[in-house]
Amino acid sequence: MSDRRKFNIHALYPADYCFDWKSFETDPEHYKFTEEDLAYFNAIELEKYERVTPMTPYEKRALRRWVVSGHSVMEAPPSRYGCVYPSCPAPDFLEVYRTDRELDIATKGMSKEQRIAYVKDYFGYTDETEQERQEKKEKELLYSQIPEKAKETIRMLQRQLHYAWMFMAQEGISEEAESYIKEHMDRPAPFEDEWDIF
Repeated sequence: MSDRRKFNIHALYPADYCFDWKSFETDPEHYKFTEEDLAYFNAIELEKYERVTPMTPYEKRALRRWVVSGHSVMEAPPSRYGCVYPSCPAPDFLEVYRTDRELDIATKGMSKEQRIAYVKDYFGYTDETEQERQEKKEKELLYSQIPEKAKETIRMLQRQLHYAWMFMAQEGISEEAESYIKEHMDRPAPFEDEWDIF
């Protein structure tokens, strides 16, 4: 008989835990989430995720260890294959874990050069052509000539876009949003001709 104890999601946070709604509602913008808050949210998220996501027992144990160590199921772990997950929205734990396992198995016994070539091919990565390198230099030169105020505006818009995508990913509506954007990209936005970022 195995002496492995049954995993209890609710053991991840104190039994007497109670979210401080009063403090949160008083000043939600400046409320500091405690370790217990995060442990509770992560545990409840894990419970819901396990209910709807098919997993092998091995994957489930790995995911639980990830959450026990203080992470969300939606947070990607570091990959052994570097920055090979440029997708938006960002992948969750299971996607990175499964892909890493698949690549580990596929590249077993390969030399370093063979592994690099295989991983590049797997993710559809191609080395820059001379023309692409030249275009990149031209863009860098153009960017260096943009006024600092315009750069600040661009950074702010990029940040807004990033967090908008993160929100849509968390709400499960990123695909619908992408379809909507593609459908409307050829149409001018209201008052577009009057926009002035400077």
